[in-house]
Amino acid sequence: MAKRKIDLFIEIKNEKEFKNILRTNSEALICAEVYSQFVGACTALDRLFTIIKYDWSNGKIILLKVPSDEVDSLRRFRDQSEPVYLFIFKQKVTNIFRGVDSIKFAEVAKREVNIYKKEIEGYESERPTYDLSEPTPDEIVWFNKLSMEKELEVAAQHDRRVARQAARKRHRAELMVPHLERINFVLFWPHCKHAHPELYEQWDLNGIIMIGREELNLTKEKAEDILYEGDAPINEASMQMLVSGTALAICFRLLDTDKHFVSLVRKILYEDIQQYDDDSSAKSFGTAFDHYKSYSQTKEKILLKRHEEKVTRKAEEKEKKSRRLSEMKRLALQALQEAIEAKRAKREQRKLKLLKAGDLTALQNLKEQPSDDELSFAQPQQPQESSSDTDSPSESNEEEYFPPPGLVIPGFYAPPNDIAKANGLAVLFPKIVVEYVTPEPEFLPPHVLVMLEAWKRHKALKVLSKYENAVIHVGIFEATTPYDGVHIAYSVMEFDADNTSQKTENVKIAIMLSIENDVPLLELMDLNPVHVSRDPVAGEEECSAMFPVDYADMKIDLKDFQLNK
Repeated sequence: MAKRKIDLFIEIKNEKEFKNILRTNSEALICAEVYSQFVGACTALDRLFTIIKYDWSNGKIILLKVPSDEVDSLRRFRDQSEPVYLFIFKQKVTNIFRGVDSIKFAEVAKREVNIYKKEIEGYESERPTYDLSEPTPDEIVWFNKLSMEKELEVAAQHDRRVARQAARKRHRAELMVPHLERINFVLFWPHCKHAHPELYEQWDLNGIIMIGREELNLTKEKAEDILYEGDAPINEASMQMLVSGTALAICFRLLDTDKHFVSLVRKILYEDIQQYDDDSSAKSFGTAFDHYKSYSQTKEKILLKRHEEKVTRKAEEKEKKSRRLSEMKRLALQALQEAIEAKRAKREQRKLKLLKAGDLTALQNLKEQPSDDELSFAQPQQPQESSSDTDSPSESNEEEYFPPPGLVIPGFYAPPNDIAKANGLAVLFPKIVVEYVTPEPEFLPPHVLVMLEAWKRHKALKVLSKYENAVIHVGIFEATTPYDGVHIAYSVMEFDADNTSQKTENVKIAIMLSIENDVPLLELMDLNPVHVSRDPVAGEEECSAMFPVDYADMKIDLKDFQLNK
């Protein structure tokens, strides 16, 4: 029986051996198991293969184990953990089976052996065959299904990551809220920056002072980050207006500590009825928000307004040029008169000099000479207007986008709750926020989960004490996998103090470890951990299962490292 097992399969090492076997055994039925080297060949069906070879085909079927990594014609099977079995006759693929279902595979193999026996006896089969490099219809179905499953998994993984990041972002803001009670901000749209000085009196009346001012050009992503958890009308028109120019952000501080700053600012801007002077000298009443808000206009109105502004601007430029031309003419004429006067004065000085010298003849000749008071005068000319001065009001960039009309465009935004306020302050005024609290990082570095048996906990801490900055979280869990962990302690010191928890089975120390520097992970590998995430993507999923966003908010993990030192 041992000899039978040795002779059962032919191990193929490279493509040359594979082609040689197919060429020299073209009249034999070949069953080739195709596998990827990272998982190795499958042994689950070896017992069945013994029956197929020696009982069903009388030893005539040739069984191969072929690594897809070494054969180009089988490259489509690379990087797959599931074994694939090809039935080959006359160097053509007659059938293919995927998986390790022994019952179904036995049915396929028996059918292939029976058809092979008939073909040897002269029976001509009309079933389709395929080249080794050509995928069969079943393969195409499998690959399409596999591709769809991968796409769904990637999409689900992305959705989970977005949800985790949203939870982390909110938790980060919640941690900042108690420290930022006395400061707030207001964001003014580029077209409405004039509202800030016009509202200044309201701040003074309520004990609110300005402590920060930022003018900034926003991108859509940053604008959405500032407006996170807010109630600003985020539509196409308002967002386009916000990113079209320089916005103004003002940071305020409240002097009265007994008032809720968010509610006070919202009341001033969104609830209090005030009197405002309109452009038409009429007076209107309403909230500040209603007074400064506007609505998106139609494309025709926008183009007409642009044309009117352009005509007005050109008229102003023309008037400015005309005034400049008049001034140039005046200065030129003045210069001419000064030149004539200088020439006359020079002539009179010469006459006086001749008279003093007694040269009456020369003096008489000078008097008889005509006085050449006429000088050339270059008249300044008005610059010729360009042909672009006659643009029509309907001209616009064909690729320019115009948002739908009637959408609300606010003049400003004040956060409606403490979460929105804390997040917006951290984005707009990070230097001011740091004076009150150091925010948690919104995005974590690439990280993995490392799990070791609890009895190795002190060795692990000894290693990690040199890399405190690489450790994001540490905890003691009762777990066999990252997804079934039951939390026991936040630190080794806490675990050591609890005698009852040390008797629990399957106790592990779990470490959420940054891999920006791979040295800490490499040193932990020397301790032979029971689990390490295969990559940062898997690490993020596994760490989120063991360490929620609010893990150890009231604990200090680094006490363990300080104790070790």
